[in-house]
Amino acid sequence: MKSQDQKLGKNYDRAAWFYEKSAKFYSTNQIRASKRHQLNYIQPGQKVLFLGAGAGEDAIMAAEAGAEVTCIDISQGMLDQVQRALDKKGLKADLICQNAFDHDRWEHYDVVAANYFLNVFRFNGMIEMLNHTAKLVRPGGYYLVADVARSQGNLLSQAFNIVYLKMGMIAFWAIGLVPLHKNYDYAKYFPDAGLTHEHSEFFRFAKKGPVLFQCIVGRR
Repeated sequence: MKSQDQKLGKNYDRAAWFYEKSAKFYSTNQIRASKRHQLNYIQPGQKVLFLGAGAGEDAIMAAEAGAEVTCIDISQGMLDQVQRALDKKGLKADLICQNAFDHDRWEHYDVVAANYFLNVFRFNGMIEMLNHTAKLVRPGGYYLVADVARSQGNLLSQAFNIVYLKMGMIAFWAIGLVPLHKNYDYAKYFPDAGLTHEHSEFFRFAKKGPVLFQCIVGRR
């Protein structure tokens, strides 16, 4: 593993114990809801890849639904969290500590999920990762992205979205997890990656407030 990958992996190792707990509190549980929505596109027996799996709550949900799950993360500490959750529930998954750029099982997966993962890159890196990982999906398969949403609604809602999400980004930037960047319109870049945008589901702060999170459904 490259030295910069090792450094980033160690940063995420240190965050592994609080990563999902903080996300649940910060998002009023809407990050989990955006991931749960993806179960509508995952069938028992399908091969499903989770990129930047983190502590793996979405991977656990997919395994419980009967999917054949693979998790990739640059942090062994994160994957250890996934393994403990799998063991607790008597589930199995293939856990790979690897930079996702090095994963080359072309057209192997029925579903690839990039959940709160593409936003850890600056723009050019995000485009490269999207284009690379889209090729891991079999023709006709799904590419799913749960992530923060761009601002929408009235001016007050838009302002809340920008301030609230930037505060979260700055907190993660301060501990070396993400770079500072604008929120991306992922669906806009799907065609260049060979994907068709089928649907976006939006999730609001405390279910009734401004839109903050989304689940984007793409198909290869």
